[in-house]
Amino acid sequence: MGIVALDERKRVKSTELSFTPLIDCVFLLLLFFMVGVKFKELDRKLDTDLPGGRRTLDVSELRITIANQGTEATPQPTVAIQGRVMRDWQATYATLEQYSRVRDAQRDPVVINAHNEALHGWVMTVLDYLHQLRFRNINFRQ
Repeated sequence: MGIVALDERKRVKSTELSFTPLIDCVFLLLLFFMVGVKFKELDRKLDTDLPGGRRTLDVSELRITIANQGTEATPQPTVAIQGRVMRDWQATYATLEQYSRVRDAQRDPVVINAHNEALHGWVMTVLDYLHQLRFRNINFRQ
């Protein structure tokens, strides 16, 4: 009889719940949703459209191509706007500024075609220029 009583006490102790992991999970979920809300606010600043099905090009689209002209060891950015290759970043900004002065140009779609070898920073620089010039309808194609 004494052995059965010991086994029952062990079972009772092993069924107790520890709330520490539950509290950890609640804090992790809280942190996740707080960070997620911040990303949603940033997402509203630029209206972007990820690549989808094939569409015909609109006449009023502003087409920007970003590629790497150099080697993997020494990458060299090449930015072309409407097929015209820009010589440097200042020329890229100046050309985009000229397009932004056209009436309602900020509402027209901007299509960015970043080649696979183009660096992420180059795409972000072009996106930053577009954001500064208040272009809002930005799409990505490949």
